[in-house]
Amino acid sequence: MLTRIFLNVLFFILLIAACTPKYNPANTPFAVYHPIKEDDVRKLEKGITSPGETVKLFGEPTRKNISDQGEKYVYGYLGDTLYVNFDSSKTVSSFLFRPTNWEPLTGNTDYITRSISESKVLKIKIYDNNIHDLEKWFKKANKKETSINRNRYTFNRRNGILIAYTLANYEERILDFQFTPK
Repeated sequence: MLTRIFLNVLFFILLIAACTPKYNPANTPFAVYHPIKEDDVRKLEKGITSPGETVKLFGEPTRKNISDQGEKYVYGYLGDTLYVNFDSSKTVSSFLFRPTNWEPLTGNTDYITRSISESKVLKIKIYDNNIHDLEKWFKKANKKETSINRNRYTFNRRNGILIAYTLANYEERILDFQFTPK
């Protein structure tokens, strides 16, 4: 009798666990992160750049505000922030870019003569991989920097540079990465 009750309880626990939606980090606010490139910010021109051109450069803004002075687009989450103001003529009237301040944590020159396998770079999946996966594939990073909410790892190798951004928590899931061949 006791065994039957135990099996029924176990069955219902397994049924509830199977029906529970799975955690997907891509559906969290952290999925909004993309570094803002300073070169793109330099393309903004007062009195010339339109909202459409701004969206082509940076994508859809994180927030849009409208006031009697015009529209305001806000870009950024977890670091870099860009505020773009548009006047009544629908062109940029002003903008403010606040890049993240990175503090160096570690650095080394090991593995600088190694190469980065581009086929392994193609295997990197945002939110599915973490920094430990990258260090398995490419060995230790040459530089680690931190900011308030995220880390930046630089893998400087003979054939290129891989920069990976991670959450600054124990999981260190990959938020974004860039590989630039030399």
